[in-house]
Amino acid sequence: MKYLSLLLLLMLPSPICAEDRFWILWERFRHVGQDCPNGPGCIVKREFASRPLTPEYPANIYRMFGVMDPRSSALPVEADHPDAPAVCTPQQTQLAVGFDPLELPRSLKVEALRGIEAIHVDLTNLKSPPGFSDSFGSEIHRDFVAMLTKAGIHVVDKDTIATVPGQPTMSLFFSMRDPDGHCLYEYSVFASLSQEVMLARDIRIKITAGVWSFSTGSTAKDHRGDERSAILRVAEAFIHDRRQVNPR
Repeated sequence: MKYLSLLLLLMLPSPICAEDRFWILWERFRHVGQDCPNGPGCIVKREFASRPLTPEYPANIYRMFGVMDPRSSALPVEADHPDAPAVCTPQQTQLAVGFDPLELPRSLKVEALRGIEAIHVDLTNLKSPPGFSDSFGSEIHRDFVAMLTKAGIHVVDKDTIATVPGQPTMSLFFSMRDPDGHCLYEYSVFASLSQEVMLARDIRIKITAGVWSFSTGSTAKDHRGDERSAILRVAEAFIHDRRQVNPR
């Protein structure tokens, strides 16, 4: 019987020793949007930085948490503060979102325009091409916005787009070659729409990336018209692609 008891004891799983680790957390928050800090269009953005804390006497930290404070011995252990950041490891991603992002099939690029109802774009600072007035930027911006608005796309300012999910922002670049006409005058237009995206391999990483683009210019085979027409073709192309995934 003595040997049987010893054998059973050896077969029992080894106890798991708990080890405490302490961290110091730095939070920085700011208000963005309109009517801050308490307006409906204002949101709070929070950023965190963490460092491991290795004090010589961890008992001091236990006292800070109230674990060894006699006055709190009869009270239940308090939960985390409601504003505390959630801690998520890469292994918890599937549990957190309900699926494994790496197993999703890759979408068509135009799918990035699904659900977009508002964007930010500002063409007022575009340089005037030869033969156009100094107000070229303001005028083309007005016409560009009118086209998008007619198609059901709201154009909002820089502060407001910060409150829109994904913050879709269009950048347009208009360049000219030999604008003084000494050799061969050419012009080109390139536009890109960027949004906030998360990496499939680690959804904790969020960056701004280009999700749609279009280019044309005086040398494009299908180009007709002048510089104004080339720039407005960006709006036409964006409206066309968006309608593919956002049918009326």
